[in-house]
This record gives sequence, C-alpha cells and structure tokens, in this order.
Amino acid sequence: MLFDTLIYISDKINEKNLTWALGASLVLYFHGLVDSPKDIDLLVSLEDVEQLDGLLCELGEKKYREKVELYSTERFIEYSINSVDLDLMAGLTIAHSEGLFQYPFDTASITEFRTVNGVKLPLTSLEDWYVLYQLIPNREHKVVLIEDHLIKNGIKHRDLLKRALERELPAHIRERTERLLKLTKY
Repeated sequence: MLFDTLIYISDKINEKNLTWALGASLVLYFHGLVDSPKDIDLLVSLEDVEQLDGLLCELGEKKYREKVELYSTERFIEYSINSVDLDLMAGLTIAHSEGLFQYPFDTASITEFRTVNGVKLPLTSLEDWYVLYQLIPNREHKVVLIEDHLIKNGIKHRDLLKRALERELPAHIRERTERLLKLTKY
C-alpha cells in the first residue's frame, strides 16, 4: 500500500513542477539500508509548500497534531492518504543544545532520481540524513547504518556534508561528521 500510494502521489506532484524530494526512511530504503519504510516523508521548498499542501489535501486527509519542541520547522504538515501516513516538511529546522540546525533544502539537496513504475522519484542524500538523524533523538541505529554505508561505499556528496558543517551544529555532531570526511577519500 505504501509504495502504491507513493507512486500515485509522486506522479501527481511531478505534474506540478515543484521542488520536492523524498527523505528519511525512503532514502534509506532506496539505498538498501532498510527493508520497509513505515511512512512517506516529503521535503518541499518553502516557495512550493502551499501548492503541494493543496494537492495533498485533495488526495487525502490533513491531520492535526501539537507542535513538538524539537522541531522549529516552518511548515510541518501530516496527512493520511490511502491509509498511509505522510509528513510534509518545508524549512526543516531542528533544535539542539547549541541552537538551531536549518536544513537548506534546495535543488542541490536532490541528489538522484529513481524511477518506479514509470514515475520519477527525487531523493535527498544519505549525507544529509546522516547529519539530520544525528540531530533527532533515538536515531543512532540509522546514523550507524548510513555511516557504515558511506565508509564502505564512499561519500558521493561531500559538498553536502561540508555545507552542513557551515551551519549551526552541536560540537559532537560536527566532530563525528568531520571524522567521517577524513576516513573516506571519495
């Protein structure tokens, strides 16, 4: 059901020519790091969030929930489409002990496309999720999955890790990310 819904909504979104991409566990899935994502996470540019929100409201039901202190995301909206949970994020921002990390989602964040059943799916990078998962509590398992993968297979998007390091990060995440960059030559 999740993948049928993913293909269905992605096809509709692609018709709109918006800046958007899949994130979180779907990125891990397409890289063979997890077997089955539980929901759909979409990132969209702030310029396109209203248009995508309107489309997703047509395709399913918008859900309401209380704001979580960890996130200072400009727009975080949840939906249920065909009984599948979907999270839409624009201006993703995560609070941490030393400030706020603002994920700079833009066209550079879209690092590849996968085609499933003839539908083009834009993906954000493992490198970005390596940093983001370090900022989210209880995601160490996913951080280690990505870290091991990047050490074994090389870093394809070093520029994105360097871009993250230019932003506000806790010292321990900065050090771990810098160490990863030094460990891998590609």
